[in-house]
Amino acid sequence: MKLPEPIIVDPQSVPSLSWGIIGPGRIAETFVAATQKHTSQRFIGVASRTSGRAQEFATKFNIPKTFANYQDLVADKEIDAVYISSHMSDHFEHAMLAIKAGKSILVEKPITYLPEEAEQIFAAARQAKVLAMEAMWTRYLPQSTILRQLLASGDLGKPELLTASFCADNRAVERLWKPGGGGIVFDMGIYPIALAQEMLGEPSSIVATGSVRPDGMDEESYSLLNYESGARASLTMSGVATLPMLASCSFENAVISLGEPFFVPSSISLKTKDFYPEHTNWVDESGIAGHEGLSYQATWFAKYLSEGKFESDVHTHAQTVDNIRTTFEITKQIGAKPF
Repeated sequence: MKLPEPIIVDPQSVPSLSWGIIGPGRIAETFVAATQKHTSQRFIGVASRTSGRAQEFATKFNIPKTFANYQDLVADKEIDAVYISSHMSDHFEHAMLAIKAGKSILVEKPITYLPEEAEQIFAAARQAKVLAMEAMWTRYLPQSTILRQLLASGDLGKPELLTASFCADNRAVERLWKPGGGGIVFDMGIYPIALAQEMLGEPSSIVATGSVRPDGMDEESYSLLNYESGARASLTMSGVATLPMLASCSFENAVISLGEPFFVPSSISLKTKDFYPEHTNWVDESGIAGHEGLSYQATWFAKYLSEGKFESDVHTHAQTVDNIRTTFEITKQIGAKPF
């Protein structure tokens, strides 16, 4: 069994969209910096309700237009797409605002806390005939395109057991510990949850335990997901402890492992199931490192928009909603109230 070549969309092969930004915080800085460095996408407008923040952001990234409110940004006729990176609790409002104005949207993950709100966003986008995507950037990384080809080939056989861990001491990140600003399962755990979905589908049952602060914000969780195929997934998420951020899945005929951290451009290996396995590796040597990998989703977004699509082929509306439903169930079972 061999590893296929990655499928990489040439950033110069897609239209150069004019983007507006709602919520110019830390993740927006990372996304814009990466996208400006590695693609032909253009950022022409930014809006913030915090006095001076839009101008500060615009100056840093050479963005020509600033807006004191979000309504004026989405009404700007020059803007093709809106990147929404406000607090999670505001995603629904801002997504619906942009859709109503006829703008295609890329919304930071998770797109909402509630699956019902995500369904409303996607229904509105389809009705308005605009592209709506959650910014699950891992789906667009080169190693993910290799993974999907392996899964589609059928050569791996039936899935058996997946383990994935996202554990990092993020106690200094204030946003994660405030209602509406994150939560460990929703902000960090969404990555292993989405990976399990990509490899195994939707769980038939979930059993979760964990620790929660008195204010309802979750610190750590351990989840066992079972699937109708007989496969299992063991997911560990912590905002207090730090462990290697690894992910592996055993299949009937082979084992797939993603390099650390598994959710950034890294590597993928395919191993036999022998005690001393034979293995073949693919290592990302593109130079697009760490969170610069956010740039890939911008290129794929432009590709989908040019093709007249209303959702991502590799992270559909239904998959997005199902991921949020799984995430919500885990927080519910451990007694967390992150919003």
